[in-house]
Amino acid sequence: MDGFEIRDVDVQNIDDLINLCVPPDKRMDPLFIKGVEEKKRWALVMLKKFGSFAKIAYMENKPVGMIQFVPKIDEKVVEITCIFVPDKNYQRRGVGKKLLKELIDEMREPKEWFKNEPPLALVTHAFAVPGFYPQHEFFTRMGFKRVREDNPFLLYYPIRENYVYKPREDYIPQREDVGKVLIFYDASCPFCIYFNEKIKNLIREVDPDIPIRIVNMLIEEEEVKKRGKVPFCIVNTHPIKTSFFEKEKFQKEVKEAIKKPPLQT
Repeated sequence: MDGFEIRDVDVQNIDDLINLCVPPDKRMDPLFIKGVEEKKRWALVMLKKFGSFAKIAYMENKPVGMIQFVPKIDEKVVEITCIFVPDKNYQRRGVGKKLLKELIDEMREPKEWFKNEPPLALVTHAFAVPGFYPQHEFFTRMGFKRVREDNPFLLYYPIRENYVYKPREDYIPQREDVGKVLIFYDASCPFCIYFNEKIKNLIREVDPDIPIRIVNMLIEEEEVKKRGKVPFCIVNTHPIKTSFFEKEKFQKEVKEAIKKPPLQT
């Protein structure tokens, strides 16, 4: 695609990053207004902590695509949390490919966060957005590898030659979570509050009375750490693996988790 440029996110264009992900018809929706506020607070923390944490593609000064990433200090990898080209007029024109290539090139250089060494790898939990090209297929075409053969969505791109990514999967159930639901949300996405409500409503259809707790992963870091590697939702100490986009499967897994004995804590 000709005529576009990639810029790092800074305080001057941080709103471009945030608004790029919000559908125009949702910008006055209270859930998205709150989601935008949450993301801006998160983004300012990221800028202060790491410097730029995202790149935006511009076409004639119009933001048309983005890639966003978070350094994982304990694992010495960089997680790509989102890559998105919302306008179909700019899809399949090389925007995402250019964003990802520039990020890969940048990550080959030493990083202060990793004691002046490059990260070991880029990792991502790809996800499907209805009506858009499947993320996992895009990443695979760009050279990403599966972490496990049975999971096409958890992918990595080795920066260090011959490096094999082995994620930490030490979810630690807590006694206080027995008989409850915890929803963990990532404020890096302006959809976060909207998604919280969708998940809550789906769970309420299964069990109207079960206590539900919302955990902001940015603010409540200790609550996240003591549970190890947390999923987006825990029901009666059981991690929920099915996406809430798959309503029937999600609700079936929630119903089964409520009935199961709690995991040993």
